[in-house]
Amino acid sequence: MCSLRMEHKRQHKRWSELSAGAKAGIIAAAAVGVPGLFALCGLVTMWLWNALMPEIFKLPAIGFWQALGLLALSHILFKGGGAGRAARGHWRKRQVWKHLRDDEVAIPEQA
Repeated sequence: MCSLRMEHKRQHKRWSELSAGAKAGIIAAAAVGVPGLFALCGLVTMWLWNALMPEIFKLPAIGFWQALGLLALSHILFKGGGAGRAARGHWRKRQVWKHLRDDEVAIPEQA
């Protein structure tokens, strides 16, 4: 019988297995990278708005903080604020498939 589960070796260390220096480096990179990414997204949004919207729709130019607010508002309106729901559902499916035995996995028939 064909096994649909793929066994793989873990390539990354767990947080508890990392050295103190590696943990400090990861935390420092996150402390610089996350705000830097937000700033970059805000600057790109501000640049695009100021390049397009005043010309097309006769709207006023916006500043950096207004651009970040616009990003936050669009995230709430268009993503619904529940991005974690889909990830949890995918995780649960993986957990179910992980525990299925080979004889419980039905092979789909080809038409």
